[in-house]
Amino acid sequence: MATTTRNKHRQLAKEAERQILVQEEESDTDSDYKATNSSKSEEEASDQTISDNDVINISNDNDDDDADISINENVSKKRKPPSKIIKPKTSWVWKFFRETEDGSKVICLIEGCEKMLKWYGSPSSMKTHLSGTHHITKGIAANYLEALQKGDQNLISNIIEEEKSKSHPYSKQESLTKNVIGFVIGTVQPLSIVEDKDFIKMVNGFDLFYKVPCTKTLKEQISLAYEAGTEKVKNQLLQLENISLTLDTWSSSAHIPYLGVTAHWVTSKFEPYELLLSMEELPYPHGAIEIQEHLIDLFDDWGISSKINGSNVKKACSNMNIGERIPCIVHTLQLSVGKGLDIAKVESQIYLFQQQKLQKNNEELEKEAENLVVLDVVKANNTRWNSTLYAFQRLIILKPAILMLKTSLINDRSSRICRKGEKMEELYPTSHEWKIIKEMVELLCPFESVTCLLSGATYPLIGLTYPSLCNLKEILETEFILSFETNIAENCRKAILEDLQSRWEFPQELCLKGSFLDPRFKSLDFVSQEMREKIINQLQTEYKVLKNDLIPSIPVRSNENQSNLTTMGSFWKKKNKRNVTPIKNEVQHYLNLPELPALEEYDSFTWWTTNKAQYPILYKMAMKNLSIPATSVPSERLFSDANNLVTPQRTRLDSSIINKIMFLKRNREHVDIFTVKK
Repeated sequence: MATTTRNKHRQLAKEAERQILVQEEESDTDSDYKATNSSKSEEEASDQTISDNDVINISNDNDDDDADISINENVSKKRKPPSKIIKPKTSWVWKFFRETEDGSKVICLIEGCEKMLKWYGSPSSMKTHLSGTHHITKGIAANYLEALQKGDQNLISNIIEEEKSKSHPYSKQESLTKNVIGFVIGTVQPLSIVEDKDFIKMVNGFDLFYKVPCTKTLKEQISLAYEAGTEKVKNQLLQLENISLTLDTWSSSAHIPYLGVTAHWVTSKFEPYELLLSMEELPYPHGAIEIQEHLIDLFDDWGISSKINGSNVKKACSNMNIGERIPCIVHTLQLSVGKGLDIAKVESQIYLFQQQKLQKNNEELEKEAENLVVLDVVKANNTRWNSTLYAFQRLIILKPAILMLKTSLINDRSSRICRKGEKMEELYPTSHEWKIIKEMVELLCPFESVTCLLSGATYPLIGLTYPSLCNLKEILETEFILSFETNIAENCRKAILEDLQSRWEFPQELCLKGSFLDPRFKSLDFVSQEMREKIINQLQTEYKVLKNDLIPSIPVRSNENQSNLTTMGSFWKKKNKRNVTPIKNEVQHYLNLPELPALEEYDSFTWWTTNKAQYPILYKMAMKNLSIPATSVPSERLFSDANNLVTPQRTRLDSSIINKIMFLKRNREHVDIFTVKK
């Protein structure tokens, strides 16, 4: 199978990660836990319980870590010399634990507990058990054992109660730690902040008894929260019939490539859901086969291979035969805009204006800036949507200020500053160039409107795709046909229109189905009659297949909320219980309805929620099609978040921890990962 090698690599990576964690635990900052090359045999109790009658003798010295362990000779036995280098059991926790014969586990010796823990070479889990369950810490261990040896239960209780008063119970400590994790993840803080002295001081100012976890503990808690979160997301995905995916790649400041995968669907109440599934490292090379293998493994892990109905990834998805690919509409639109833009001169002006420094006395600057809002120029960037439009708009706003700056520099007494003014005079746009800029703003404004419209997250986008593009082409062909006086703006209009027509000559059927299921565009009057009939026939076929599958399970409309019936509802209860006569052909009936205006208040999600009882089968088809995203905006937002996490100062973060942090951060709205189980 294609994924055999990849699965082996993943298993090896997980094993290596586990070994690293073991090594980190072995190097725990415990001053009394040092490695040694001693090969002498070690005497330990084979069956020992701490009680009033049988107590380990311990020296009451302040440095209890160096105390000698005295073991009852009647219950001790010698082990064979170890075949490998071992560490002496000198930590204070060994006064409360013993190791099993195979050395894989340890058992708590406190009477009535006998808790068994896995032993990986570090005493950290034993410390956690003693402090969380028995409230025994390093500071009170010697006093506790001394009181136990004397058989003074009152003294033991006093010691424990005093220790309890200095710290929170384990459940409270865990709850507060989860809140700290939420803060670190939600505000994209460096993980090392929990070891920052000022942060610890601030937290202890709020709660003196809370013990801030170290970075290592924080990573462990993040891993546990990630595992709990993935289980919850998997359970959610199991309940779904169809899922749409948005996929895109991103390279961090550490030059590590990542593949972001976001899942989209709508609930039965037409509430849009968006969850991040993964932002894992994508090893080189990035060919279709490699991406295909990565996606197959990912889909198998999440159990969604059979649920995908649309994917925004290029060649890989078509090779996998898992769904239809939809390219990012907005990105393609910006490519068309880029074809029509020739702004090299204006871009150079924008850059030079940005670098220009005005040399004036502080007194004069303060005087002039007293009642002014400081605005900088916007630099055009071909990777930022609509940035050219924003740069032109800002230039128009700053035109008076640029003119004042130019005049001020030219009239300055300093010859050096005056030369800067002369240079700026050469760069200052002519009246014809200002006219070009104004016409370009007029030309590009409709594209910004479409970009913003198709970047939404709370309403369906797939049905807006082709109506928006067709409307744009109509604006370019009719409204702007004679409105530009300059040749540059007119040539730009023609180039954009030509590129739009070539890129969108053949409409994508999946997008047109989404438009049909949007009651504002269901007439499909923006495409040819032949294409319209083809889409309707395809939907009729899908409708018939789905109808045969769903007829036994279609619910009959009834008064579901009888406890909330109004006075009129109670009076007409019997009438309302009658079955509604089903529509023989929902597609035709829906098509005969008047088309709604293309306004925000006629949102298709709201319409289908209201009319799902009348169109139960079309309603299912709408749930499937209207959940499909039309752009890569979810991925852009994801990578914007990731860029705040992986900064040039944080390039050493491991890709696995980055994936976990981003998963927890992006999904907190829908998955309550940090809830403490009661």
